[in-house]
Amino acid sequence: MKKLSKVLAVVALLFTTFGSGLSAFADHDAIQPTSGDLTIHKHWAEDNSQIGSEGNGLEDNTITNPPVKDVQFNVYKLTPKATTDPTVPPSEKDGAVYTTNGAKTELSVAYNGNTYTYTMALEAGSGKTDANGILKLTGLKGFYYVEEDLAKSVSPKPTIPDGSGGTEEVTIASPIKPFVISVPMTHPTDLDKWNTDVHVYPKNQGQTPTKDMDGASSNSVNIGDEIGYNIKVNIPSDIEDYAVYKINDKLDSALTYKTNTAKAYVYKDNGSGGWTKSEIPNPGNANYTVTDADPTTGTGNENTLTVEFTQAGLDELQTYMTTTGGSYTHVGIEFTTIVNENVVSKPNYTIVNKGEIEFNNGLTTGNEKVPTTETETNVGRVTIDKKDQKGNALTGAEFQIANSNANATAGQFIKVLVDGSGKITDLVYPGDTGYAAALDWIVKPGATTGLGVVSGKFYATGFDGLKTHSGADASKVALKYYVVETLAPDGYNLLDGPVEVDFTNENAAHVVTKEVINSKGFKLPATGGMGLILLTIAGIVLIGLAVMVILPKKRQA
Repeated sequence: MKKLSKVLAVVALLFTTFGSGLSAFADHDAIQPTSGDLTIHKHWAEDNSQIGSEGNGLEDNTITNPPVKDVQFNVYKLTPKATTDPTVPPSEKDGAVYTTNGAKTELSVAYNGNTYTYTMALEAGSGKTDANGILKLTGLKGFYYVEEDLAKSVSPKPTIPDGSGGTEEVTIASPIKPFVISVPMTHPTDLDKWNTDVHVYPKNQGQTPTKDMDGASSNSVNIGDEIGYNIKVNIPSDIEDYAVYKINDKLDSALTYKTNTAKAYVYKDNGSGGWTKSEIPNPGNANYTVTDADPTTGTGNENTLTVEFTQAGLDELQTYMTTTGGSYTHVGIEFTTIVNENVVSKPNYTIVNKGEIEFNNGLTTGNEKVPTTETETNVGRVTIDKKDQKGNALTGAEFQIANSNANATAGQFIKVLVDGSGKITDLVYPGDTGYAAALDWIVKPGATTGLGVVSGKFYATGFDGLKTHSGADASKVALKYYVVETLAPDGYNLLDGPVEVDFTNENAAHVVTKEVINSKGFKLPATGGMGLILLTIAGIVLIGLAVMVILPKKRQA
């Protein structure tokens, strides 16, 4: 029994000794390893819903976003410049602000009222991501400043898989925000250990702002029609840190901004190919300010609509992106314009317009600008080619136009409103408010005089500013009009009914030319003349002879 006790005591002593040794070995895990690797994974995100949560340094195999090839990353090792500068740079999470000098040789860190300086040395492994969107640097130890260098990413241009085995180029409007990382770094879950295989996943959001006409607007309009526009863009995931964020639209001269119509909204996919939207409240311009488009303002800013977000508005956008804020992914504006008389001077009678997103996220010295997609809107013209039956040009005819055969037959024609300079500002249809007071719209083919407003009527050489089709491109339907000759050239007959004009037959400039032929009056027998006179004389002679015969007989009786 005593021997067993001694054996157990020895075993206990051994366990105590090895246990202490194991503890000592475990403590060695807290000592930073001599080196580690940094793997940068570059992926594309269409909007903030695909950004995901902040990484933790571990490899993440659940990411399905497309990889981006040929994006340049510069990795700089940081070394305290002075002995008073802390070895560990203060973190942005604690409110530190990082600023590099122009040569990228020094990093200044403003923190808690102090400024610390670190020298920056570019690592030899800096470079571009491969076809899998990966750039790996090995043998690192210390703290590193990582930046995305778009200037060196232009050639070759970054690409992502196009889904069919090839690639498509992408435009990265702004780089990801530079960050500082430790390699090796403390393990995120086992805090008494080190992670020597550090993975980071900086994603670029798509910056593809769009401009569209709203659902009630067609790609073709009349002069005087209203067009509703909307501009949308992905909300940057760090929008609250932006110094400047504006949505601008320099309107074409053929568009007049309708005052007080610009409003800001947030949007998200409704799951059916459309959008769910919510208007951003703006009491007292707290969240954004609107500068109206005015064609009389200074050079470079004429006719430009601007919606600029305040800091409170940027904070509001950051909230909208969260689950509690509604998980919205896009921000934009909606506004209304009126098509004015300048449209008839545009090439092909077409208005081409686009907006832009202007921002400063603190990564550049000036504001960046990204254009939206373009919109195109057109009007049309009906030209009357007036000829006689031999094909010769005729002048002197007058025509009016209607939007239906019934209106044409009833004499209910399209009228116009005209400004002081004699230009059409609006087309007025039967049934529209103000129709009775509007001016008759009369076209005189080939005329060179007597045009403009004359005696309360408007004379022109063609019907300008007409809508050519209804619906958008996918459901476009060409419109038909009906012209009526209201005055024939001298010596010619009026047409016997309305003439159909179909914009299916328009040319590339949205012009339809309709040939209209007049015939001269038929030659009718003359009234009066010598034949009638001779007949009259003969009648008189016969009457006289009859009298001469009858009178003697009466006397004999």
